[in-house]
Amino acid sequence: MKKPKVSILILTYNAPRYVFKTLKSLRITDYDNYEVIVFDNNSRLITKLINLYALSKGWISRLVFSPKNILFSPGNNEAFKSISKDSEFTLLLNSDIEIKDKDWLNKLFEIHEYGAVSYGLCSNEPIRADGYCFLVNTELYGKYKLDEQFEWWWGLTKFQAEILENEDCKVKAVKDHDNMIVHFGGASRKGFFNTKDLQNAKGLNQDIEKVKKWFLNNKIEIIESL
Repeated sequence: MKKPKVSILILTYNAPRYVFKTLKSLRITDYDNYEVIVFDNNSRLITKLINLYALSKGWISRLVFSPKNILFSPGNNEAFKSISKDSEFTLLLNSDIEIKDKDWLNKLFEIHEYGAVSYGLCSNEPIRADGYCFLVNTELYGKYKLDEQFEWWWGLTKFQAEILENEDCKVKAVKDHDNMIVHFGGASRKGFFNTKDLQNAKGLNQDIEKVKKWFLNNKIEIIESL
């Protein structure tokens, strides 16, 4: 039986060495029904050329160039517009990761229930699933999307809180996962952030006590490892 289609959304913005590593390592994925949509947030030329090379090699399915950097939440929402109509799952994947195990996606599906599941856990309060490898039912992403008044980590945080509050679903996070996927995180941050980006980012200065209340009635399920 054919597996459900997964649309993998990748935002790129500079950091070409990490972008290349991400796209190349994704090729080892042992899953027979996925597509890769890359949305470039107006990177410098070298990263754009890497994306074009990946497109020519068939590493990605569709490539969208934005005329300006619209950041994380709007960028993912724009990328989502390019997914196939038969896509049942959407996966947000950072462009600074490396896939280590060909079964990484199969393993996510083994623990997925209606809702979302991620590799990576944000253990500071409020405890939540990390957003660098975040698998969610396309139906849910299409209904809620990322709130564009909240950038980066807060966009995914609010999304999780909303689906848990309003839907009969679960959000799970795998804590120890470096055998499956490695997130370089801070090592690549210089390529993704600059002063102008931070000035334009919405909703970064959140009152943590208020954010905790988003999860007052719902908890993330933590899975130690796979």
